[in-house]
Amino acid sequence: MAEKRSESGLLLLLLLISVSLLHLFICPFTKVEESFNLQAAHDILYHRLDFDRYDHHEFPGVVPRTFLGPLFVSALVSPLVVLSSLLDVPKIYTQLMVRGCLGACVVAALWHMQKEVRKQFGSTVALLFCLMCASQFHLMFYCSRTLPNVFALPLVVVACTAWMAQRHRLFIALSAVVIIVFRVELCLLLGLMLMMSLVRRRLGLLELICYAVPAGILALALSVCVDSFFWRRLLWPEVNLSLPVVLLLGSAPGPGLHPAPDARTRALLVPSLGFVLLYSLLPHKELRFIIYTFPLLNLAAARGSSYILSNYHKSWLYKLGSLLVIGQLLGNAAFSGVSLYVSHHNYPGGRALQELDQRVPATAAVSVHMDPYVAETGVSRFLQQRPTWKYDKREDVSPGHPVMKTYSHIIMEINATSIRLLQDTHLPLVFIPGYEQVVFTPAHLPPFRVQLQDKVVILQRKDFTASPSDGR
Repeated sequence: MAEKRSESGLLLLLLLISVSLLHLFICPFTKVEESFNLQAAHDILYHRLDFDRYDHHEFPGVVPRTFLGPLFVSALVSPLVVLSSLLDVPKIYTQLMVRGCLGACVVAALWHMQKEVRKQFGSTVALLFCLMCASQFHLMFYCSRTLPNVFALPLVVVACTAWMAQRHRLFIALSAVVIIVFRVELCLLLGLMLMMSLVRRRLGLLELICYAVPAGILALALSVCVDSFFWRRLLWPEVNLSLPVVLLLGSAPGPGLHPAPDARTRALLVPSLGFVLLYSLLPHKELRFIIYTFPLLNLAAARGSSYILSNYHKSWLYKLGSLLVIGQLLGNAAFSGVSLYVSHHNYPGGRALQELDQRVPATAAVSVHMDPYVAETGVSRFLQQRPTWKYDKREDVSPGHPVMKTYSHIIMEINATSIRLLQDTHLPLVFIPGYEQVVFTPAHLPPFRVQLQDKVVILQRKDFTASPSDGR
């Protein structure tokens, strides 16, 4: 019996790993929101101590971000990167390694939570929890993306697991790190959990102070020291976020209870739904901002689904409910498949730079300019694989600028006016399609199709020749 449980557990772990890797390989490129952490990982791995060449000096972004996440992931993948460099493996595979390592951290955290779920709620709930996580598009899609939210996600999942197990010292220590270093707004979610422990007298105020103060000081010192060094000024990155995020804790209405089979599940829903409610009061909202609640909500849903399935034999209502549970999992998987297919076509910038690599010899003297749209839809330093080529993504030149005519190649968003301004010196080499919209076709199976449209064009200078570079 124990051997069967071990085999089933291994299959669930392989399922989570396989689905996360599937999302990674089908969508290998990244968007602008992920660029800081991805470029930082590139610079740490390839520029190392040559800090002047780091990307963030030229493109600092809207607000400074911490280097601790990229440093940690880069340290984990560095042995593989050294080996791949010796074998002259293209750098795009290093990008996959970096993202895959981050995804592995998220999967490991989910698996750690699954073990506690199995202990507290049983094997059926643990099984449903894993199936819901694996079939949920946004959780699997984002788990390998180098967003600040995702760097925080594994720590949040482990912290929540510690809270479930009433291991308050670990919970407080991880909460301090994740709030102070990565995402200050997590004080809403983790703060609600902490208040619940205090109200229920599972944690004393003196005990809280003894745990929180040292952990907070260490996390703050680590962030300030490391990030001040990389940014070359005294800095605590998370203090740059809006103060109202923190103030919401005291000004927003309390979260309501959600109907659930038992008190333990309600205890998970209160902080999760409370966090969503509090965060909804902020003006700028994206789904990735509340991704930390997905595992907790999946656990609550798994507990409810398990209750329905275990009472399947009692009445036709439970039989109908069981069909709905199975239908939900299948529906999630189908939605994930469609969403993943759509997302595959949503990175024309990255595909364009790869297309240029394939069409132009590596020995040619190439200088390529990439406009903001291209840089935002898949381009990263990991794709700049030709050491003799000159890559430029400066934003202070436009198609009418004289400097634009000096580039051997220009990759830009398709615009008839821009192409016309460059027609005397450059000609289109290839057009790159991208996602436009989903068109429903009820008369066909499946009843929809993804409509693509040319999004990016690669222009090549008329006098360009593929002769070898002179090495300058």
